[in-house]
Amino acid sequence: MFFLVARLSHAVLGPIGLPQPLCHAIAGILLGPSGLSRNRWFQQTIFPKESWVHLDHISLLAFILFIFVIAVKIDLSQVRKSGRKAAAIAQIGTALPFISIFISVLLHPELQANQIVRNYIIHFAGRWALTSNIVITSVLTEFKLLTTKLGRLAITSSLIADFYCVIISAAFLFVATLVYQSVVLGLTFLCSCCGFIAAIWLFARPVAIWIIRRTPEGSPMDEGLFLVILLMAIGSSIAGELIGQSVTFGPLLLGIIIPGGAAGRGTPIPGAPPLGTAVVDRLERLVSTLFLPVFLIIAGLRCNLYDVLGDMLWLPMTCLIFVSVAAKFFGVIVSCLYCKMNLRDACVLALMLNCRGIIEINTFNNLEDFNQLSGELYAVNIIGIILVGGISAMLLKALYHPSNRLAAHRRRTVQDCGGAVELRALTCVHCEDHVPPLLTLALSPTSSSPLCIYLLHLSPLVGRNNTILAPYKKKQRDRGSFRTHFGVSSSLATVASASAAKAATEADRIVNSFVSLEQQYPTGLFTIQPFIGVSPYATMHDDICSLAADKMCNLILLPFHRRIDADVPLESVNPALRSVNTNVLLYAPCSVAILVSCNLSTPPISSLSSPHSHRIAVFFLGGPDDREALAIAARMTENPCIHLHVLRLMLPLENRGNEEEMDKDEDDEAVEEFRLRTEGVETVEYREEEVKEGAETVNLMREMSEKCGLLVVGREEGRVSPFTAGLEMWSEYPELGVIGDILASKDFGGKGSVMVVQQRSKMEGSGARVLRRLGSRQSSKTESVEIGR
Repeated sequence: MFFLVARLSHAVLGPIGLPQPLCHAIAGILLGPSGLSRNRWFQQTIFPKESWVHLDHISLLAFILFIFVIAVKIDLSQVRKSGRKAAAIAQIGTALPFISIFISVLLHPELQANQIVRNYIIHFAGRWALTSNIVITSVLTEFKLLTTKLGRLAITSSLIADFYCVIISAAFLFVATLVYQSVVLGLTFLCSCCGFIAAIWLFARPVAIWIIRRTPEGSPMDEGLFLVILLMAIGSSIAGELIGQSVTFGPLLLGIIIPGGAAGRGTPIPGAPPLGTAVVDRLERLVSTLFLPVFLIIAGLRCNLYDVLGDMLWLPMTCLIFVSVAAKFFGVIVSCLYCKMNLRDACVLALMLNCRGIIEINTFNNLEDFNQLSGELYAVNIIGIILVGGISAMLLKALYHPSNRLAAHRRRTVQDCGGAVELRALTCVHCEDHVPPLLTLALSPTSSSPLCIYLLHLSPLVGRNNTILAPYKKKQRDRGSFRTHFGVSSSLATVASASAAKAATEADRIVNSFVSLEQQYPTGLFTIQPFIGVSPYATMHDDICSLAADKMCNLILLPFHRRIDADVPLESVNPALRSVNTNVLLYAPCSVAILVSCNLSTPPISSLSSPHSHRIAVFFLGGPDDREALAIAARMTENPCIHLHVLRLMLPLENRGNEEEMDKDEDDEAVEEFRLRTEGVETVEYREEEVKEGAETVNLMREMSEKCGLLVVGREEGRVSPFTAGLEMWSEYPELGVIGDILASKDFGGKGSVMVVQQRSKMEGSGARVLRRLGSRQSSKTESVEIGR
């Protein structure tokens, strides 16, 4: 029943913006003494008193494992790397509500006279003044805001506040033990804590390193070794409680100390799989779908709303909650304005930092377990957590849409760039297999129009909480690169030693390949600026689009999620990449090109040294996307190694009167400009062919594709054209458009790669609706894939 009610509550309340943990808590309240359990038969049949002991044990185990999984993903280096803005928000946003609560209590004689309130007010103030990093991360992950600038700032600020809180709480507890109990007991407490930390560092961490050595690279962790990690987490919880700490102290410390996830705190063994990633892969889905709903529903079962009416403390305590929320909201806004953020972003950040959830619920569970909290005050706090967290989350979901910010940017295109200004292209790479096809593109720089490539190496967020979007750090660029595979001489490759090549990471090898290409050109003509991005697949497009907007790029180059080869059947690389590409097409602030790779053996094109002659075909049917494809092709003509074939499809004279194309004049102008630009270039061939129907279009393209290594075409999704009549029903990948889908099909029989170009980033009409439906479906599949990793 727990899981049925949990899923039902989230299905009903989730769409309005209520986070999943709060939905489960509400489900528990409805099942508890405030709802169905008020019926004696239901309570004795479904939740008899004998079962509460088992339920409490299950919920405790659930929370221990949850804390351990979250701790594995925490990166404390964020505290060290945080800037003035995050530190100011953390300090003011935490101190102001804490002080406001104590001032309010001093001004309220009734609260001062109550013994229960005096005993727990310090815990109340600490919990409501602080915003847990765990809660913020879970809410932002659920709302797909983890990769946004405000999301990153909220995570860093909350982590700094948690870090300060742990230090202050430990110092306060030590001093209180010395003052109110005895010096011996205080020193015993200090020594036991230090000894516990030392034991985890000297014993647990070496065991973790040994497990890493025992796990071959690319192989899953052995079941027995995983069980050892699980027993260490549970054992550390028991040991922590024995020395007077909470049951979560040990798992939290153990999770932080063991080697973290990919691109995170790093692994002590080069090339070995991060242990934290393996732990998260195994435990996260189990904990989030099985154990956590039990913990949260049990917390709701303990909440009896009728206890609130038993005394009059609920009113002043509700006022204290309101004071703390208002003070935190005000403190965050003031600190943001001090750091010169705009008011809208400050309000959004204040909503993020006012989100509440499982950590707050656990705090008041513990206080009630130790009789420091009455049933009335427990119910008031649980309802306050649900109301404050729910309202903040719903307002956040309704008001903050970072993708809409990109729509305000002027859409930059290659066509507008022409040949007179610098062309900026953002090239996205997920793995090493994506590099060779991108190196073969002939976007040649000229003295009047240099080329700047922003290289973004994207990795999925696994085994950690914090996302990354930062410049690649130049460490050792003399490691292995793809240039050696292609037989092209490179000074970098000749000085690389075997040991350095073995230690090189995937990011090093990818960057080195593009740097080698950069050195083939004179200084300043062709530049590479590499970046690293680590984020969930569901929000990876935010990093791509934000970087393209910040760097004012004219073009985004994306690898297709599948590869087609003449000798190899169509094979899937990663279905999640399809969702990334679809969302980039929807929200990109500039033109987008998707490259469908044919093979990995084509040598890269260099304007200075390449014995190979490459043939590229451009199919021009008309429309803004085809005009952009023609503009990209015009850049390629600067490379003497390129033989460019442009095929423009025309309707027969008798059918042109029925042609309804509002932008036909723009098509003619773009073609005329291209022909003037390439006049006298012997490696450029332009011809026009009359076509009546889609079958003739396919035949012409098949004939030309047999002798070309790259086929360039506009996407033109949602645009009705006689050239594609009857072909729409066979489209398998809407993100490639009708023509692009045919060219990339295995049945088409082409031997070349395909580049599909889209000029319009904020589309209207049926094409946009198709992409949005596709993106929605793919996002749900991506979330399932990420949970199951």
